[in-house]
Amino acid sequence: IERAITGGRLIQAETMLGERNVGVHGDELDRLKATLALAQYQDREAGAQFRALMERHPDDCRLRSGAGISALRQGEIAEAHALLDRAVRECPNLSEAWAALAVALDGSQHWGESADAYRRAIILDPENSALLNNAGVSMLNQGRSREAIDFFRQALALDPGDRRAANNLDIARIRSGERPSFGRDGGITARAERLNNAGYAALQAGDEDSASRYFREAISLYPFRFEAAETNLKGADVAKGIQ
Repeated sequence: IERAITGGRLIQAETMLGERNVGVHGDELDRLKATLALAQYQDREAGAQFRALMERHPDDCRLRSGAGISALRQGEIAEAHALLDRAVRECPNLSEAWAALAVALDGSQHWGESADAYRRAIILDPENSALLNNAGVSMLNQGRSREAIDFFRQALALDPGDRRAANNLDIARIRSGERPSFGRDGGITARAERLNNAGYAALQAGDEDSASRYFREAISLYPFRFEAAETNLKGADVAKGIQ
């Protein structure tokens, strides 16, 4: 059941947990149900389940990790930090706890500690593209665009269809002074959306001329009216003093 949840086979896991002869009982069954709820992003329910189990098993770091991830997703950063920090100290091989702790540390701008948490999580789970993307976002938020590029490229090498990582790579390259190669992957609509995101990144970086070019190219490519890019283009023109 746990392998099914970790592998993203949530329907299979739910079916197995509903079987009469599931093979696990009592608190272990409840832990698996809480783990499934967390995987399904039922964060409030999962958090309550993990906390109830923690009262009976205060030394189980898996429960503390689950409660910490739930708290993080609900914006309870200080609580998440406390739970996850203790979880990784007691069980340093919990990659998901390190990954969540890194995000919590990003939220409080403890950059050195978050970088260490990402490093530990990646060592334990090197083929997790979402983790690599989050590490890249952390680098972007610190203004470390070149390092962000490396993380986004690694994420895309593992999952070439990850449009979030592709968009983030565009942003990182623009902030590093490069023009991204938008390619043909994903079709015209996806390329237009990436160009729009690139224009927004250029605008944030103060390069209004490049931003305008990206927005105009996005508008020309999009098969329908691209209102978001049109609005962004007006903003770039206003920034350039064009009315």
